[in-house]
Order: sequence, then C-alpha cells, then structure tokens
Amino acid sequence: MRDNQDETKFSDRMDHVIQDWLKERQKLIVLLCSIQDDSSWNDDHVPTGTKVQSFCQILMDYISAGHFEIYDALIREAERCGQHQELVKAQSLHTRLQVSTDSALRFNDLFDDEESCEDKTALAAGLSELGVALEDRFQIEDEMLTLLHHAPVVETV
Repeated sequence: MRDNQDETKFSDRMDHVIQDWLKERQKLIVLLCSIQDDSSWNDDHVPTGTKVQSFCQILMDYISAGHFEIYDALIREAERCGQHQELVKAQSLHTRLQVSTDSALRFNDLFDDEESCEDKTALAAGLSELGVALEDRFQIEDEMLTLLHHAPVVETV
C-alpha cells in the first residue's frame, strides 16, 4: 500500500511540475508572437530590446527546466516503470532536442542586449529561425511526454 501512495504522490508532483513548465511554454509563445508582430514594436511603447531580453530570459529558463528537471524526471519515471523500449526512443528524442537548444543559445548570444536588437532585419531573421526550431522542439517534447509520462508499471514476477 505504501508503494502505491508514494507512486501517486510522485505522479501528482510530476503532473504539477509539467503543468507549470507547459505554462512557461505558453508565455514563451505569446512573447515570441508579440516580438514577431511588427506593429506591436511601436504600439505598446516597450522597447524591442526590452521585450527580446525578457523573451531570452524565459527561453533560457524554459530550456534549462526541460534539460535539467523535466526530461530527467520523465526518464526516472519510465525507468521505475520498466519501460525499456520507451527509454530507447526517449534517448533518441532527447538527442534531437539539441538542434533547437543550439538555436536558442545562438539567438540568446546574438540578441542579448538592446543594441543588438536595433537591426530589425537581423532580429526578424533570428526570430524566424528560432520559431521554426521551437516548433520542432515542442513537437519532440510532446512526443516525449506522451511516451514517458504516466507509463504503466510493468509487474515483474
């Protein structure tokens, strides 16, 4: 009975952590869209550089949480449940995430201060490249969540 209660508590904590992480993803998407929308650059009186810096902070937090918290927890959950085939596929998915991680880090390095955001053409190109990378990332992350989260426990006899 105790193991079942511990399993339920762990699962509830994981659900909460994942939901918070997905809310951060939503914030990231909303801010990305507001930066990409040319008309919003002048309408809300918030300097583009300020928006981009806020975006970069959320982006780095989101990616870090994924790599150092979410993915590791999902893998531990699947290991505990004995989902060996799923773990092999998850490792492949995890490797594929590196492309978007590199893209996010590159964007952050290029546009980490207000002055670097003054070149609207370069910023638009960077945002476009990053948007494609993030779209791929979100799809891979969703596959990983579907594959590993709430994996059924494999009973060993």
